Amino acid sequence: MKKVFISGCYDIIHGGHVQFFNEAKALGDYLIVCIASDDVLWMEKKRKSSLPNEHKKSVIQSLEMVNEVVVGETMEMGLDFKDHFLRIKPDILVVTKDDKYEKIKRELCAQIGTEYHVFPKIPPTFNPVNTAGIINRIQAPQEAPLRVDFAGGWLDVPKLSKKGGFIVNC
Repeated sequence: MKKVFISGCYDIIHGGHVQFFNEAKALGDYLIVCIASDDVLWMEKKRKSSLPNEHKKSVIQSLEMVNEVVVGETMEMGLDFKDHFLRIKPDILVVTKDDKYEKIKRELCAQIGTEYHVFPKIPPTFNPVNTAGIINRIQAPQEAPLRVDFAGGWLDVPKLSKKGGFIVNC
């Protein structure tokens, strides 16, 4: 059985992640996904996790191509998965071309004889997104609720007027 190992923050799962999981799984028989713990996410990205680890783990584990999910807690930049990696001893580690920790990951693979495989960043067949973009989209209102006061008379803009919206006094 050929074991394939991937790791990442996977804070908000999106289609790009699913595509990466499918491509990685195609290299072997058993796919292990390591998700970054809350502490590792803070160390790497300087932001809190959007979902608790157990929720992320549950969502990823439910994907049919994923065989095992582990939580990376090693507080070593770029190698939060190291403890699991050394225990599991996978046949292949898959990373993307833009991985900024290539050197130390290649060295880790060489220590235990794991193949280091680099995937190019292939845009999905749909508009690509990333976790930061999803968070920004959620936080930014699509329309500004509006009610305008012209010298004591209110002009409501029904399409934009929402309970708890902004009031502009001109």
